[in-house]
Parts: sequence; structure tokens; C-alpha cells
Amino acid sequence: MRRTLLHAATVLFAAWFFMAGTTPPREAPGEFHLDAFGRLPVKFDGRKKPIDTLARNQLTVLSGKQTTKLDGERVSAVKWLLDNLAGRPEALDYPVVRIESIDLLSDLGLEEQNHFRYSYREILPALGRLDAAARSAFGKESARRDLYDRQVIKTANKLYLYQNILSSFEDPRDIPSEQLMATAQRYMQLESYSLPLVVPPTEGNPRWRPLMSALLAGHPSMQAAGHGMEADPLAGRFGGMLAAYREGDAATFNRELDAYVADLRAANPEVLDKLSFEVFYNRLGAFIKAAQVYLLVFVVSCFGWLFRKEAMLAAARTLMVCAFVPHTFAIVARVFLSGYPPITNLYSTAIFIGWGAVASGIIIEYAFRRRAEGIGNLVAGIAGFATLLIAHFLAGDGDTMEQMRAVLDTRFWLATHVITINLGYMATFVAGAIAIFFVLSGLLTRRLDATTRDGMYRMMYGTTCFALLFSFVGTVLGGLWADDSWGRFWGWDPKENGALLIVIWNAIMLHACYGKMVHDRGFAIMAVFGNVVTAWSWFGVNQLGVGLHSYGFTDSASFWLLLFAASQLVICAAGAIPERHWKSRA
Repeated sequence: MRRTLLHAATVLFAAWFFMAGTTPPREAPGEFHLDAFGRLPVKFDGRKKPIDTLARNQLTVLSGKQTTKLDGERVSAVKWLLDNLAGRPEALDYPVVRIESIDLLSDLGLEEQNHFRYSYREILPALGRLDAAARSAFGKESARRDLYDRQVIKTANKLYLYQNILSSFEDPRDIPSEQLMATAQRYMQLESYSLPLVVPPTEGNPRWRPLMSALLAGHPSMQAAGHGMEADPLAGRFGGMLAAYREGDAATFNRELDAYVADLRAANPEVLDKLSFEVFYNRLGAFIKAAQVYLLVFVVSCFGWLFRKEAMLAAARTLMVCAFVPHTFAIVARVFLSGYPPITNLYSTAIFIGWGAVASGIIIEYAFRRRAEGIGNLVAGIAGFATLLIAHFLAGDGDTMEQMRAVLDTRFWLATHVITINLGYMATFVAGAIAIFFVLSGLLTRRLDATTRDGMYRMMYGTTCFALLFSFVGTVLGGLWADDSWGRFWGWDPKENGALLIVIWNAIMLHACYGKMVHDRGFAIMAVFGNVVTAWSWFGVNQLGVGLHSYGFTDSASFWLLLFAASQLVICAAGAIPERHWKSRA
């Protein structure tokens, strides 16, 4: 009875934790209906999405967060974006531009603040100096840019994107007629960049257009000059919303919003598909919440395993399954929203590898409960937390469901080669995680008894067999994809070599086991080094910036990759300490 109540309480806690914040906010009739505004469609980076997603992505690019604060009050991403689009004065005061370089702050005349976030108003006097520094940094070859140059480029790109987005929503009806042609020419140059397209296709308008372009084309002065076209009613409605919001007129804003949605349903109802579901997906925040729960699972499992508390292990096991369900739901939701298989970029590899590691941990936990209860919890908890934390930092560039580049835009190979090779990555990491616990528990605790030792060895061995199979099959499928795309099966590309290294290392581990060259401890040391090999294939080859596969290059990963490799080598060295010095042997 006590065990049943514990499981029920754990499930209820997980349900409350994950569903918190998913309910739309209550908005009185006299307030601005920001929730409905956030569900309006916009096309950006090649994908249709709700404005809620655009706002969250742009705020993440600028500040690293999906909400902000003003005068101590938390503000949603939609309100922040709408304040900026409508040109409200307080929009300049949001501390949303994150600048981490002390040297750059000094050059811009800014004082170091908590969280390193600054408002546009604070940066405005130094924009000229920032632009000059950015032009100088852009003029250098990539290899000659130092840390300061990279920080300048990173900050400047944030502000350029922010300014371009605001320009695409500018209302030309407020521009004097004598300045209109100059504005039109400037905007035509701006349209060569990727801008948010907020006016969807209708019967009289076959393509998505920016608001500025649609309003400019219907401007009376442009029509009189013979450069205009018939005014788009949807653009007029959207412009009316922004004007009403700027004036603080909630009634007019809500009336224009309702009319806009009604006109859109009549003109192009398909454009509203999936938008409400994506807003729910955004509010759920399943990945970051699951990461927090996985960390809790790991901590509880550590105490339960070390002190042999079965109730704690049972609660951690239930909590792990409860976190795995929304983790799975969020991956399926991404497939539904993007129309692609679950892995399309580095971000999605992290969440998928984490999902596979947690699934493996659940299987291990239930399959080896008599031999090594709690190990599955430990593996799933730390692997799920670590991979979702990596994914969180990889999401800083904006939309994680962006349109695929042409060479990768094939659903068949994404669903076969990419998924298979990532399952091989996942299994190698799982074997390495079990090996880490094997070494640390044997060296530092008395918990590694004969039964637990045998169970963990069997886990490592079985997982390595799985890893060899999937990494080999995935590498062969990758060669077939390369032959289909580039006309050659193998080209010794860095990414191809990295995938081959995983296959070879897993084969070496099994060969050493079959040949009686290593037993459980030696096999564990080899499995830990497999983490280094897999991390190099996953991230390391991308840091080279060369080859046909270097799609996910990010210069911020090098330090953490080297630190991870160093930590794994330290654990390998610890595993090589003679067993007479292990605490489990004392």
C-alpha cells in the first residue's frame, strides 16, 4: 500500500510539473488579447510558424531566454515583440541584449551588470562604434579573428537581425510622401535578407509578403506614381492592430485582431493549421522540464543505490518514466510540426540521443533489477540531463526546426541513416556511462559487490553489441546516401572517418573481450574511452569546419569538447589503478 501511494504521488507531481504554464492566460475583455495575437501565422526561415514561436526564438537569440523583465515584472516574449513592432517607447528599455565580453563592454562605454544583459537604449549611443568594429572583424579572415572579433560579430549579428525584423513591420503610412520613394528603394534592398513574412497568400496575393512591403504597395502615393498595387486587406488589418496597440487602444486592437482572423479563415484557412498546437508545444517546454526531472532522478538514484534504499530507487524509476513520456511527446510533436524525421540538426541529435539513452536506461533497469538495481536509473538520469542541457545551449541560434538545406532535404535518408547512426552514438554513450559508474563505484565505494559487478559487465557488453550493429549499419547507409547525393560511396571525409572510428572502436572492444585480453575492469576502461571517440564523431569533426558534412559548426563547443575528453581520460586513468587499492576490494 505504501509503495502504491509513493508511485501515485510521484505521477501526480510529474503531471503537475509538466502541465504547469500550459494553460493560456486569462485576458479580460478590456485587455489586449496577446494570446490570440501570438497564434497568428508568420513565415520566417522557410517555415510557417505562430508569432509566439517567432517572438521566443528572437528573444532567445538576443538574451538566451524566452522571457524578459521590465521594472521587476516578468514579460512574455509575445508582449516584448509586440511592444517593439508597435514602436512603444518602453520597448527600448527591455534588458535583452546579452554581451559577455568585458573588452567589448568597455569599448561601448557600458558598465558590467548582473546577467550581462543591456537594453537597446543603453547600446544606442555606441551603435556607430559597434558597427565599425564589426566591419573591421568581418574584413578579417576567419582564422585571423580573435575572441574579441568573434564577440563583436556575434553581438552585431544579433542587432542586425533585430533591426531587420523591426524594419519589416514598419508602417509606411506614417512616412511623409516626399520620403516614400527613398524608403521603398531602401526596403527593396532589405528584402534580399530573410525577413518575417506576415501577410499570407490569398486569392489576390499568391505569395507570403512582409507587412512593410504589402502596406507600401497599397500606399496611395505609390499607386499614383504607378509603382503600387491593390491594397491587401489583411495587411491593413495587421497594420491597424499595431497602430491600436501603439496608442493603447485595447478595444480597437481586439476588434482588428478578430476581423483579421475571420478574414484569414475565409481567404486561406489552411494557413492556420498546427499553429495552436505549436503554441501549446512552446508553453509545455518539455525538454527543459524533462532535463530538470532527469537530474532529480539521478540525485535520488545516487542516494538510493549507495544506501540500498529500494523505495528511493522505485520512486526514481517511476519519475524517470513520467519524464520519458513528455520527452517522447515533444519529439513526436517536432516531427508533426516540421514534417521531417526526428533528427535534422545538431539540436535534434541531442534530444534524440538523450531520448534513446533514457529508453535504454528504462530497459536496463527493468531487465537487471536483480543483478544491479538502480544502474538504469543512474544512466538514464545523467544521460537525459546532459544531452538536454547540450540541446538547450544549441538552441541559442533561433528556430530549431528550420528548413533543411538541399543536400539534406531527403526524408528517406534522414529516417534511415541519420536515426540509425545516432542510435549507435547513443548506445556507445550508454555503455560508457555504465562504465563510469563501474569505475567510480569500485574505486570510491563498497557498493560494487560480485553480483553488481557481473550485472554491470553484462550491461556494458550487451550495449556495446547493440552499438556496433547500429553504428556499422548506419555508416553503410551513410555511404549509400553519399553515393546517391555526391556520386561516391566513400571519400575519407572527416565526418565519415569519425563514424568509422566508432565502428572500429566497438569492434576492438568486443575482440578484446572474445580474446580474453580484458575482463570487466578493462572492458569498462575501453568503454569510457569510447565516449571520447563518439564525442569526436558527434561534435569534434564539425569543429574542423571542413568537409561536406560540416553543417553544425559552432565555435563555442571546442572548449567543452576538450574538457569532456579530459574528464574521460582521467576516469580511464582511475580505472587503471590496481584493484587492491579499490575501496570495493578492501
